[in-house]
Order: sequence, then C-alpha cells, then structure tokens
Amino acid sequence: MMKKMNLMIKAKKNLKFLLYLFSFFIFFFITYISLPKLLNFSLDSIKKNLKIYNNININSISKVDYKIFPTPRLIILNSNFTIGKSIVELNNVELEIILSISKILSFKEVNYKKLLINKGSLKIKLNNINQLLTITDKHKKKLTFKKNNLILLQEEKVFFEINDALIKIVNLGESFFLDISGNFLNNKIFIKLDSLKKNKNNLILKLPKLDIEARVLFEKNKSNDVNGSFNLEIFNNLLKFNFIKKDNIKLSDGFTRTKLINSSFKGDVSFKPNFYARLNFEPSSLDTKNLFLFIQNFFLSNNTNNLALIKKINGIYKFKSKFEGTIINNNGEVLFKNFRVGRKKSYYFNAKIVEFGKKGKIQFNLVKTLKYKKDQSKKIEITGFLIPSRTRVIFEKFLIEGNNLSAKKIKEHENKFDDDVIQNSLNNVFNESKIDKYFKDIF
Repeated sequence: MMKKMNLMIKAKKNLKFLLYLFSFFIFFFITYISLPKLLNFSLDSIKKNLKIYNNININSISKVDYKIFPTPRLIILNSNFTIGKSIVELNNVELEIILSISKILSFKEVNYKKLLINKGSLKIKLNNINQLLTITDKHKKKLTFKKNNLILLQEEKVFFEINDALIKIVNLGESFFLDISGNFLNNKIFIKLDSLKKNKNNLILKLPKLDIEARVLFEKNKSNDVNGSFNLEIFNNLLKFNFIKKDNIKLSDGFTRTKLINSSFKGDVSFKPNFYARLNFEPSSLDTKNLFLFIQNFFLSNNTNNLALIKKINGIYKFKSKFEGTIINNNGEVLFKNFRVGRKKSYYFNAKIVEFGKKGKIQFNLVKTLKYKKDQSKKIEITGFLIPSRTRVIFEKFLIEGNNLSAKKIKEHENKFDDDVIQNSLNNVFNESKIDKYFKDIF
C-alpha cells in the first residue's frame, strides 16, 4: 500500500514538473516571437532583401507593423513598388513579409520565408509580357498575391483585367510555377504556367463556365527563337497550330473546326509595327450561308467595336481546294479577289465592301461562262451591288459576250434574279441550283 502511494506521489511530482516545463516553453515561445514587436526593424535590410530575393524595387517605407499570428510577419500598408525593371507595377497593396522563426531576432538583417501581397492593383504592360519569364530567376522566395486586381495594359488602356485574383509564384531552381485564379467578366478564370528545365514552358488557360480552354507549349532555343504549339477549344470549336517566333511568327500544321468551316492552314503573323497576317487555308468543308451571315453581322452592322477591329486585322488570306480566292484587308479596305466557286469552280468573282455599317454594301463583278448548246458557250459578266439592309441585288452592267445590255433589259434581268433567286433572302445567292437555273433560263 505504501509503495503504491509513493508511486502516485512521484507521478504527481513528474506531472507537475512537466506542466511547469510546458508552461515555460509556452512563455518562452510567446516572448520570443513577440519580442521583435518592441524592436525597430532595419528598413534598409527590408529593401535590400526584397531586391535580392524577389527582384522587388520599393522606393519608400513609411511604417512597418509586426504581427504574431497566424505566424510572425512584418506588415507594410499602402505600399507601391515594381518588380524587375518596372515590368510589373503594384499600387496600394498590403505587403506581408513572413519571417523565418529561426532568425526572428535578427531584426537588423530581415530574413523571410515568403511574401504575401494583398489587395491593391497589379499592372503589366503587354509589351513587357515577353520579359516576365526573365525575372522569374530572381524570385528565390515564394510569392503569393491575394485579392488583387490583375490588369494588362495596351498603350495605357486596360486590355484585360482579372478581379479578386489569387496568384502564386514558386521558384524551385530549375522549375518555375505560376498559378492565377480570379474573376474575368464575372466568370472564374484559371491560368497556370509551368516553366521546366531547358526553357520548356506549359501555359494553360481555362474559363469553365464558357467552356474555353487554351494550351500553349513553347521553348526557347540557343538562338533565342521560340517554338511551340497552340491549342484552343471553345465549345465544339477548335483552333490549333505549331509556331516558330523569330521576327514574326510562322504558323504550320494549323487546323480550325467551327460551325462555319473546317480547314487546315499555314502562314505567318507579325505584330510590329501593327498586326499583319499572311495565311493560306485549305477548307475541307464550308457553310456558305452562315459564312455570309457572319460577314453581314461583322462587317455590315453598327457595332463600333467591330468597325474598330476591322482596321486592325490587316492581312492577306488565301483559300483553295473547295473554292479559291483571296481576301485582302488593308486599313479597313476589304477586297475579295479572284474567287472561283461552285461546282467545277465555274463562277468567277471579285468584290469589295465599299461601305461598312448597317447600311453598308458590297460591290461585285461576277463572270460565268455558260454552255447552252453542245458546242456553244457564252460569257456573262454582271457588275453591281449587294445591299443586305434592303435584301437587294442591284445590277449596274449586264454583258453577254462583251456586249452591254440596255438599261431596260438589265432591269428585267435584275427583277428576274430577285424573283427566282433572292426570294426575300440573300442567303439564296449561295444556292447554286437556283443560280444555275437562272442563267440557263436566259437562253
């Protein structure tokens, strides 16, 4: 019995000792992590280490707060700074410097594990995009942005903005990871960049609610040329191609699949001094009726955004296989040159959009060589205007074997074309059977 009581007393003493020891460690730990709050951190050390570990250039620090929880950290409010050579600009952000506990008392030489950048705005100019990867080697510490507005600028105007963004940047020496999530036009957006060994990069963009996913694989060779592949899916539409970026961007093995067209393509695109494309398409299928509706909605509507975009998509777009021809867009002038369409490509036409907007019109010149007897054929040439807003086709000239018909006869052919082909829908100008019958009835 006495032995048992002695063991109980001894156990109580041990427990009491452990409680004292535990309380001491708790007191010591709280005192340890709280002590820096009483001390003045070196502002020069903060600036220096931000530059060394994250390539951050901060001009001035007015005040530094210290917080214990959830982990010891320094807080710099309403901070403005840049990353790299002003590649990224941050304004009115809250900068949290998460301290290394093992070196927490080295307040004269601030040492930290990672950075949190909260709220405020993060601005990147589009002409600096290609420099972003060059600054990643300087990010030796983990960098996280929370609830920022990420803004891409084009000539000082907002081009692209992600609100309430969460951005994580992790550098693991030979690998670099960038994750962005946030809201774009009230839709969740996810962007992920993995930069692996030997400059191999994988960029993924997703807008799940809009069923949009883009993927870009690219790498830089010894000559600083960039080559890779691009893949974009929107609903059931697909765009993909391989590319090599030198002075311009050369595209190869391209393919597009939409409701309008399935086609392979290749060519080149340049962005300096302005956008200009030279692309060759070989369609395997084409919905001509819906294509005309697209042209009408894009080029012949009052949408001012479309009119501004028309002047920016300059280029030469050649088509062959199902049909042949070239579309030339030069500073808002849109030409359809040397088009051959129809069975056996028997229709030849040129056209020009001479006026944009809802009351716009298309000037055209159509040539058809028609066989009307076994060994006889006649060449028909029609010049006129197509006016979508009025659902009309107007004939100005009507030549048979080079001889222009009288105004009265031209008007008769125009009315017959309206009755037999148009029939209150301009889509019927792509109904080849109606067009063929119209021309055969002439003779």
